[in-house]
Amino acid sequence: MTDPPPALRLQFADDMFLRRHDGGASPAVNQVLWRLDGPFDADRLRDLAERLAAGSLHRRVVRARVPGARHRWAPAGTLPVLDLQTAPVPEGGVGVWAQAQADVSLDPARGLSWRISAADIAGRPGAGGAGTVVGSVVSLTCAHAVADGAALIDAVVRAATHAEPIVVPAPERGRRALLADAADAAAQAAAVARWARDKARAKAQAAAQEAAPQIEAAAAPGTRHEPVPPPPGEPAPGGPPAPGTEALAPAPADDAGWRVPVLHVELPADQVTQAAAAHGGTPNTWFVAFLARLVHATGRFPGEPVPVALPVSTRGADDPRANSTKIARVTIPADVLAHRDLGWVRAAAKEAYTAVGQAEPGVAPVPLELVQMLPDTLVSRLPQPPVAAALASNLGRPPEGYTQAAGGPVRAVATLSHYQGASAAELRAAGGGLVAFCTTAGRTTTLSVAALDPDRVTDADALRRLVLAEAEAWKLPAAPW
Repeated sequence: MTDPPPALRLQFADDMFLRRHDGGASPAVNQVLWRLDGPFDADRLRDLAERLAAGSLHRRVVRARVPGARHRWAPAGTLPVLDLQTAPVPEGGVGVWAQAQADVSLDPARGLSWRISAADIAGRPGAGGAGTVVGSVVSLTCAHAVADGAALIDAVVRAATHAEPIVVPAPERGRRALLADAADAAAQAAAVARWARDKARAKAQAAAQEAAPQIEAAAAPGTRHEPVPPPPGEPAPGGPPAPGTEALAPAPADDAGWRVPVLHVELPADQVTQAAAAHGGTPNTWFVAFLARLVHATGRFPGEPVPVALPVSTRGADDPRANSTKIARVTIPADVLAHRDLGWVRAAAKEAYTAVGQAEPGVAPVPLELVQMLPDTLVSRLPQPPVAAALASNLGRPPEGYTQAAGGPVRAVATLSHYQGASAAELRAAGGGLVAFCTTAGRTTTLSVAALDPDRVTDADALRRLVLAEAEAWKLPAAPW
């Protein structure tokens, strides 16, 4: 009898994203949008859905039977969801339609982890006649618990090109599953024990250093005797807020009806490259600076540096993990942003990317294994990590299989992460911020922005004005969806 492949356990990020679907916070989903110049190809989309259902996106959660063990991923065992809509979308309503698809509920615990929807686009009156099909739009939404951006791209490319999929192993059963859960629980507990040992050792070493008179005498101001400042944009525990995070005004009366503003804009890719080069940078550093300047335009961090989070994939070949993203961080001075000095941004971003691969010194405040072992009731009471003031994820030019997955000819491809149903109160508690993705396909660069800042970007019109004004500052023509 051949032994089955080892269980694919949920990693820490998978687990945290999964818990958001249980009602404690707004679920996180990733969305890909393909804008086509002609009607959508139903047969192409059915084939794409069938092949996605054979791969790594099509997974569900099998709960561990032993306390402390991590849950396992297993094949979903459900039919793919494909919604080919018969009613066309008006040309001016593509953005609204796209947001509606991102809002549809997913449940990775039951294998409802992704869905594809598509609609034709009807022309405006007077431009070929109202009701004439002038294009189409295809949406793929996927629970973030099941796939980060890199995993989503990999799955789509494999499905679109008929390449060998990454198959999630079937779950173990009976006694074998129980023993595997027990072994995983023991490994998790051992990791927590190692953390406790290292923490105690570090504390003892610190106490010994504190007691040494010669070290005490030699200590200079600004070293270990001063409190460690919080990361840029995060409030110091028990102290005043960091610049740009001052207490906000009370929630407006219409809070219950507020929703996250989202905008997709198309830009000429060649002009983006030219604008970046004119300021000593690349399209990637242009994007980072564009978003950081948007933060200033919202009124946050006035005259202060802007911290920007830059997602970095650590995914390897044939990697079955759902989430493998790390975050590089760069803080851009206000004068650099004012002068659009992309050379400075480029050097700082390169240094930040390099630092991601280096081990962080010291012992973690709380071991991730311990958090993952806790029940939802306890995890929900833990402080939530703050939303980045600006998160800039540049996909550049993805593989052709990703661009052409929905068929062609492709006018533009957009990608964005969403927090489904996020309330203004939830986002205020997390600190607010801007999330943006940048994707280039053919001659078009599509910039997609979600404003998680209800007090500074109050609605979709406000976000539209901010983005178009910033595009104008770079002399870039922008076509919003």
